[in-house]
Amino acid sequence: MGWTHLNGAYKAEGWDMITPNGEKIAIRFDELSLDTNAHYLELEQRPDRDSGWKISAFGLARKNADWWVMANSEKIYVAPTKKLWKIVKKARGSDEKHSRRNLDDPDKRLFSRAHILPLDEFASCCILILNQ
Repeated sequence: MGWTHLNGAYKAEGWDMITPNGEKIAIRFDELSLDTNAHYLELEQRPDRDSGWKISAFGLARKNADWWVMANSEKIYVAPTKKLWKIVKKARGSDEKHSRRNLDDPDKRLFSRAHILPLDEFASCCILILNQ
């Protein structure tokens, strides 16, 4: 596709790659989506219950990236961030806010808020879905 990975240079701005024509891409790997049939679209996170929420992942990308790419071991989904944000805004209050703890390391108590987006709904706003 000709995308260039920028090795985290713009991670704080919510995007990871750039297209040949200069468009910004945020990419996330969500292997759990194969089990849940949904994409965990993170909006905010905090290190513990006493800390304030900080914008993260899609919360950042929706303002700074042109494309949101989600990949698992079966497919790559490519969606325009503006269109995806409209879906999240429309569904506010349903599955918008969920918190979870880092399951791989119980000592790392990373909490996050996200919109749980069913894969079929996510696919409906994608311009491209590639089989791996």
